[in-house]
Amino acid sequence: MKNQIIEQYIDMYLTQNEAPKNVYVFAKSLNITEQEFYTFFPSIEAIEASIFQEWFKEVKQNIESSELFAGYAAREKFLAFYFAWIESLKKHRSFVVAKWKSQTKQISVPKTPEFLKPLKEDFISFAQGILNEGMQSNEITERKFLSDKYADSQWLNLVFITNFWVNDHSTNFEKSDEAIEKSVNLAFDLMGQTALDSMLNFGKFLFQNR
Repeated sequence: MKNQIIEQYIDMYLTQNEAPKNVYVFAKSLNITEQEFYTFFPSIEAIEASIFQEWFKEVKQNIESSELFAGYAAREKFLAFYFAWIESLKKHRSFVVAKWKSQTKQISVPKTPEFLKPLKEDFISFAQGILNEGMQSNEITERKFLSDKYADSQWLNLVFITNFWVNDHSTNFEKSDEAIEKSVNLAFDLMGQTALDSMLNFGKFLFQNR
């Protein structure tokens, strides 16, 4: 029933160009009582807040159930997730585009809109787990004051990729595939060992051995 409620919400949002007016009207469209509705969601707004979160959970479960995923390096895990994320959104592109564009101003600033907050919380936890693996394997360089921001940077990348896809009109969204590859590669180039790190390490070595 929970998935049915979400699907009905999306359908009404697209056909009426707005969210259902209230729980009574929405419950009636589902042929259930308000009391039945409240066993799944406390409000209309709660449905909206759970949609992207539920899609994320499904994508996460699918990729983590793959035997190959466990053996991936951190960079490959993020690539696998982002590609799977966009593939999942394709099933609901009309809704994603409509909802995303209606919130463009909010999404473009540091404040996260309400409908993305549950997704952000779950994604940050997921991303941090992968990043920790990357730091343990030395694929990602730990940096004082910066390492704690790596997960936030991946959240911004998720927002960037989703926004790029929403506005992508290339055949089969080929440009979005490029955006995923280039953004992930850039992120890992920045989080990995750089010439600056090598220079600082060399300077530290010289200082300790003067």
